[in-house]
Amino acid sequence: MKIAKILGLCLLSCIFSACPEQSEKYITLVNKSERDIVYQEYRDRNLTIADTLFLCSVGAVGVFKGSSSLIESVDDTGWKADFNVVPCMQFLIMDREIYRKYMFEPCDTIRKYVPILHRYLVSLEDMEQANWTIVYPPEGEN
Repeated sequence: MKIAKILGLCLLSCIFSACPEQSEKYITLVNKSERDIVYQEYRDRNLTIADTLFLCSVGAVGVFKGSSSLIESVDDTGWKADFNVVPCMQFLIMDREIYRKYMFEPCDTIRKYVPILHRYLVSLEDMEQANWTIVYPPEGEN
């Protein structure tokens, strides 16, 4: 009986320690501007402050004016685990109409004619402080 209790406690201990803690599953991008936008999310361990280039291989996601978009974590453990692998993430905001006009053009053409309206470079601390929400345009830039 005593051995069964010990084995049961060991089993429970293994089960609870094997489950990673879940964190926030979504980042919400809110478009409070008067125009439809697209955003490009970029996660890379080697991201630097100088990296503001549109990446042609990644694509962009639309967000209509006055609406929001949920950006999902890459796995079931949530955004904290993602930020443990990649300390910063970049979100580039562009005008949807201009982007759609050039989206099938060569990368150099897109970079030349589709301006970046705003660049967000966020860390885990930034997202926790902002309650996992990115707002475009930022406060004071209306």
